[in-house]
Amino acid sequence: MSSAVAPRLFSRVPSRFALAVAAFCAAALFCPAAPAGEGVFLLGNDAQQLGRASSGVASPRSSYWSFMNPAAMVDLERRLDVNWYSVFSDFEAHPRGVIGNRFEGTLESEVTGNLVASGFVWPLKSGTLGGGFFVPSGSGVDYPHSRTWLTRLVGGNVDRRLSYQHLRGVLAYAHDLGDGWSVGFGLHGSLSRLRTDHLTLSFSGAEANHAWENALGAGFGLGLYKKWDRWAWGLNYVSRHWTQTMKDYGDLLRNALDTPQTLQTGVAWKMSDKVELTLDYKWLNWAGISAYGGDLLAKGGFGWRDQHGVKFGAEWRLHERWTLMGGYAYANSPIHDDHVLVAMLVPVTPEQHWTLGVTHKINDRHHVHVTGIWAPRHTQTDTGRGNEPFSLLGKGSTVSATAFSFALGYSFLF
Repeated sequence: MSSAVAPRLFSRVPSRFALAVAAFCAAALFCPAAPAGEGVFLLGNDAQQLGRASSGVASPRSSYWSFMNPAAMVDLERRLDVNWYSVFSDFEAHPRGVIGNRFEGTLESEVTGNLVASGFVWPLKSGTLGGGFFVPSGSGVDYPHSRTWLTRLVGGNVDRRLSYQHLRGVLAYAHDLGDGWSVGFGLHGSLSRLRTDHLTLSFSGAEANHAWENALGAGFGLGLYKKWDRWAWGLNYVSRHWTQTMKDYGDLLRNALDTPQTLQTGVAWKMSDKVELTLDYKWLNWAGISAYGGDLLAKGGFGWRDQHGVKFGAEWRLHERWTLMGGYAYANSPIHDDHVLVAMLVPVTPEQHWTLGVTHKINDRHHVHVTGIWAPRHTQTDTGRGNEPFSLLGKGSTVSATAFSFALGYSFLF
């Protein structure tokens, strides 16, 4: 692109809009931890994607598809998207068993998380370029007291707080193969942040003493997309995201906080010119990541299992300017019932999500989107039958979580 052409292209973007995008991108780097939806993964960041419960791998709507299925970007116009996502969560923990801190009763943590995601799609003469800055995962709790009486009495009031953030940048390319087929590839880079006073195997708080530590990471994504007259099929594979080891938390973490490989595939059916249905399946390989799936004593993990989820979404164009969205998602909790006490500082128990949203087309260039998401409370109880001592010593401990969130999005189409 010549130096003469570039200014003319970018001059089409209103200066106030460009400043807003820059401000939102900067704000995303400082957002607090947000409760998760699929393990430590959030259900999504984009109001249009969340409106159908994160289904739609075969039905692209925004720049978030550079992460969700880059191949499907071939059906998107030139655009910029900005989304604000807020989460309000309530966690309740009841430590029990030999070491459970019964003295304080119910431990409650109310967490509010705010994050911003932004992205772009830019069709080229050959293919489509897209990407953005997203926050695919994060989690956090802040209980008033320790979960074990031992740390409460002799270790100070530690082992009660954790905040984790994962900020990811994506640059993706999609190529139209003809006959309705397209393929996509994305490069992913990330910044992960952690702070905690989590209990170590020596029954003390982490030496880093709840200070932030950062780690860089990298991975990739691959997508396929096929479109017929009224049907479409999509598949998206995101690799394991390899992350640097956090050395300041070496007394707590034996392994890097990599995020797992995932696979999502699904179909979209355009019932009529006004109604479209989507159905997706998603697999998250938590068992393959030692920091999450490994046993506590052997690998320093939480003993998580893989997640298998289904997502259903519907979109109904009520009017030329108004579109209604709704959806439901289910995925089994990654927490084993014999590892509940261990997972009390990462209580990602919700298994269901209900969503409802609306898109308003102000004009051909400016669109706004609003979506609400509800995760019903789900409770898990430690059976005490785990193969590590925390399960036996914490038998009967329970943890539960519920969340309500909303997303506000704005799209500018060139």
